[in-house]
Amino acid sequence: MTTSRHRDDNVPSLRGALFSDEAISSKKIMSNRFLRALALEKNDRVPFVPAVYEHKGWFIGRTPSEIARDGSLLLESVIAEYEVLRADAIVVGVDVYNVEAEACGCRVTYFDSPDTSIPSLPPGSEVITPESPASSLRLPDFRSAGRMGMIVEATVAARRSLGPDVEVMGALTAPFTLAASLMGGANMYMAMAADPEAARAAIAFATNVAIGYGLLYAGRGVPAALFDSQASPELISPRSYREFVLEPTRSVVSALKAGGMKYVPLVIGGNTDRIVDAYVATGANYILCDAGSSTAAFLPACRGGMCAFRKNIGSPFLVSANQGEIRARAAEEIRCAGGYEGFILGTGIVPYGISTERILAARP
Repeated sequence: MTTSRHRDDNVPSLRGALFSDEAISSKKIMSNRFLRALALEKNDRVPFVPAVYEHKGWFIGRTPSEIARDGSLLLESVIAEYEVLRADAIVVGVDVYNVEAEACGCRVTYFDSPDTSIPSLPPGSEVITPESPASSLRLPDFRSAGRMGMIVEATVAARRSLGPDVEVMGALTAPFTLAASLMGGANMYMAMAADPEAARAAIAFATNVAIGYGLLYAGRGVPAALFDSQASPELISPRSYREFVLEPTRSVVSALKAGGMKYVPLVIGGNTDRIVDAYVATGANYILCDAGSSTAAFLPACRGGMCAFRKNIGSPFLVSANQGEIRARAAEEIRCAGGYEGFILGTGIVPYGISTERILAARP
């Protein structure tokens, strides 16, 4: 084990950006199911986007810690993943919640082969403390701090290598979740109640990190998805989401679009039915309806907000069910979507070493 520090948009405007921009050929739009779903265009089938992160290493016989720190291995694993699964979109990332935190000074624990544990932030790695408030931090050099530049370059290379049929994107930690990593999750939750100004200061710093890193992607012509697991209603109340999370997230989405990103996905796990209106109000073009959430709640919200959403088949079901049951669940999820053009089918995070047949059974 080793340790390192290192809605104001609408569909017509999105459709216009996707279909008219010279940087994206008409051939790519016609063949890229994911982009067509984001533009609410009809597809030949429902796009399929399984959540593959640490499992990428399995395709090339490497551990998550190995591919997370080596751009060549990361690129190799992404290409191998696509060759096997033929997903309609791929995120180039492994421990997607650690990259910015590491660049800001948090310690990340990596594991020596053959240990397939996921790199993680150990207790005590926080850099925002009562003695070291958010105001004392400085923004990292987004091109060189930690693994930031390496992952952006791997994403650019994967996008170039895989061609127009698959949408390749990077990963960004959303402001609230990054602030929770920098401060410590429990400390963030307590600060929201006892010292809201300290919580907001941490979130404000994290917002600037997300914008800065996101613009590095945008400058290379690469989209990036925002991940915000700590903002789930299973961890904070819907009221807290609206009070602390919504506006910083919306400001990141707006800044990235202004900086040239054609679309910005936002991923929040757990049951988000209670915040789906605020989720759509972030301005994200593509949001997650996780296994615990309801398609019935997301459909009207996404139709009204004119955005796409991905419905996940949960990881525990994917691991425990047989292939016939997985295929039946996938068919039922598609039926519940009622033909909505912005519907995408996906999975929860697939565990390292899961059989390929189980993942492919969920493919439409």
